[in-house]
Amino acid sequence: MLTHLKLDNFKIWRTTGPLRLAPLTLLLGTNSSGKSSLIQSLLLIRQTVKSDDPNQDLNLGNPDNDNGKADSVTLGQFPDVLCRSGIASPSTPANQFGIEFRWAEESDGTDSSLFSARYRKGVGDSVELDYLRLGKDEQGFTVKRRKSGIYQLSLANQRRPLGQSAAYRPERSFAFSAATLTKLGEQAEAIAHVGPELLFELSRIIYLGPVRRLAQRDYVWAGRMPANIGDDGAKAIDALIASGVEYQRQKKGHTTFSGEALLFEQTIYWLSIMNLADDLAVKKLGRSARYELQIINHGEASNIKDVGVGVSQVLPVIVAALFAQPGHIVIIEEPESHLHPLAQSQLAELFSKVSQERGIQFIIETHSEHLLTRLQRRVAEEVIEPDQLAMYFVERDGTKANISKLKLDDYGEISNWPENFFGDEMGDIAARTMAAMQRKIQERKIQSPMEGSE
Repeated sequence: MLTHLKLDNFKIWRTTGPLRLAPLTLLLGTNSSGKSSLIQSLLLIRQTVKSDDPNQDLNLGNPDNDNGKADSVTLGQFPDVLCRSGIASPSTPANQFGIEFRWAEESDGTDSSLFSARYRKGVGDSVELDYLRLGKDEQGFTVKRRKSGIYQLSLANQRRPLGQSAAYRPERSFAFSAATLTKLGEQAEAIAHVGPELLFELSRIIYLGPVRRLAQRDYVWAGRMPANIGDDGAKAIDALIASGVEYQRQKKGHTTFSGEALLFEQTIYWLSIMNLADDLAVKKLGRSARYELQIINHGEASNIKDVGVGVSQVLPVIVAALFAQPGHIVIIEEPESHLHPLAQSQLAELFSKVSQERGIQFIIETHSEHLLTRLQRRVAEEVIEPDQLAMYFVERDGTKANISKLKLDDYGEISNWPENFFGDEMGDIAARTMAAMQRKIQERKIQSPMEGSE
């Protein structure tokens, strides 16, 4: 799981300072405050290490990508990413930006690995790697740019650098070519595994953006479980159909649901407690490969296209949580979109239960008061340990962003909650009560003279 994140001179962030990432991390705050940039930094490194171009130090995204591998984020060019606040981060030069994070098997961060990189402007506003530290604290390697295309390589367990060469320029900011590893000989043993470990960790990220794919009347299913659900949840229904076909087969045999069928069964459960559906069904349309997903309420089946948009928006959220395997990192923006308050509260139950029972990390960007207060309640009830949660409030201050860690105690209370973020509920109640009293007084005054004249 990811345990630490730090950005310097990245978009709106002069610096975030070191942020602890917990098994369940919430990012809250005002619109356009910088919350999404925190998530984009991780997706940026993920799409870079998974790209096909070894000469690209940082893949800022291609909006015209037509090779079937759509980039998760498109951030333009180097000047679009560099912070414009005019004040440099203390640890990064003003003409560079930095991305740093740690990951570990344990949530306490023990024996963690570090990715720490700084980038500078390259040719034609491209991005060029300036510095990289990768690996565990006493292992791994460091590279430093000496001049364009030439890098100095040092091993963490050695005092002196191995030298400098164009061959020491890491491919995609994380790994060395086979030719370089061969050239390093026995020294390669200390670093050959480091890049693949980062690739493996970032490949475990499941990301779901704020706008999910709208429901379709029917779906073409390839006959197997998809490998992923897509950043917009487009393949979530395919996963449900694959699971639903198996679920209905096992249901006919009156067997205990197992394997792929469990996804369908558990999705029904969560839709039910969110009061969004009583049941689900998959219907094959004739002899074609087209299938219909039906939402069942009060014994009546409706095509998913004919029910509220909230169902189509939350289904990918539920599927993402249930689709994830132990050790996966699920990042979701605005999971509460189009949902009523009860369903928003139950999202908190979904995330906390799946995180605790299956060892899955959630990083959630949300504006939902109901999701937050349900988590606070579960802390007070001792269902969730406070250290399993990390909650941050992000707000914009002119051209820069500020982030505050919300202080949560053992009773679920937040001592430094920003005033009026969720509105002034008590103030609204008091104002409404006062307005009602004043109106009643005025109405009595009008009625009194009329009653006296009779």
